[in-house]
Amino acid sequence: MKKEKLFANSSYKKLFISSTAASFGDLFDMFAVMTLFTYVWHANSLWITLIPVAYALPSILLSQAAGNLADRYDKVQLMFLSELVRLLFTCLLFFTKEPLLALGVLTLRSMSSVMKVPAQLAYVREVVKEDQLLQASTLQNIMFQIAKVVGPFLGAAALTITTPKACILVNAAACMISISVLFSLKKAGKNIQGQAARSSHQTKETFRLTHKNSLRLYLKLFFIDSCSSTSGYINQSS
Repeated sequence: MKKEKLFANSSYKKLFISSTAASFGDLFDMFAVMTLFTYVWHANSLWITLIPVAYALPSILLSQAAGNLADRYDKVQLMFLSELVRLLFTCLLFFTKEPLLALGVLTLRSMSSVMKVPAQLAYVREVVKEDQLLQASTLQNIMFQIAKVVGPFLGAAALTITTPKACILVNAAACMISISVLFSLKKAGKNIQGQAARSSHQTKETFRLTHKNSLRLYLKLFFIDSCSSTSGYINQSS
């Protein structure tokens, strides 16, 4: 019964669809990037170990500034611009032909994604009623955990029948879905169904916790993938 009431909130429903599409897209092309570096460009282990740095470093450096901007400016606008820039760099990644340029693009793409997390957290507090905040955050976390498991499997399965760059295009398609949903949310204006009386301290604190967990996830996943990919490359070379 509570789920029906929560998803009757059109603003939250659109945000949920957008974040789910983005999560699946990000994790889907993770294997594509690793495969591209290891088996297409035959990059050495140093280049491969720099991939998690490209993903995590912008979050480490820009998280505080992103939280401040999310408190001051329109949340939907920030999420929309973040996804738009992320789509641009994802398409640019498709056309890259060397590891150094790809690392630069990955870093810039990660920078564009930093803004979305605190803006999304702050927007949930605006559109969701206080007694539904726990349920809303739980649902988003469940979908992220599902994407964390299913996304890499789908990416690995897709790589058996297609190329890594085709998988990158799947992430671009997920970005486009997220952008279209956020555009409709942006167009809807300030039709808020919840209450926005939340302190900026709460927003920043919640973002720091989420940022910490996301950073751990990126480092764990890419460390495992780096080790397995490097081992496979060594075995193939020998």
